[in-house]
Amino acid sequence: MKLNDKILHKAEDIIYLILSILVLLFIVYEIVDLVYIFFSEVIEVSFLQYESISKIGVPIFFNIIIALEILETFKGHHNDIIRRVRIIILIALTAVARKIITMDIKHSEYHLLIGISILVLALCLGYFFLNKIDKPETKLKQ
Repeated sequence: MKLNDKILHKAEDIIYLILSILVLLFIVYEIVDLVYIFFSEVIEVSFLQYESISKIGVPIFFNIIIALEILETFKGHHNDIIRRVRIIILIALTAVARKIITMDIKHSEYHLLIGISILVLALCLGYFFLNKIDKPETKLKQ
């Protein structure tokens, strides 16, 4: 391994470490925010206004899930490319699911709904084909 490669590899490790710490801090902040919102809603006894928890709490919950998936990607940055692409597709699917859950479908144009449908289909097909490619390798390992 050349000296330039070693320096580049070490720089990548440092960058991944810094980004991992930032993502962990973001996750802690979002969890604290979610707990605060939940308990403030419980104290105010506003469960009759279900929309307030679902409009604020669900996006924060999905932010936490997306951040955890990103952290998983950082942990496996030395692993094979198929695993990383699979995790990135899962992050994209989670982000699109978050958008679908929080959007007001009644007031959305059909072009937007068709576009989101095509995006979900493309991501699912990509994930399916990645799993299909990876199957022979996992069978040999077992």
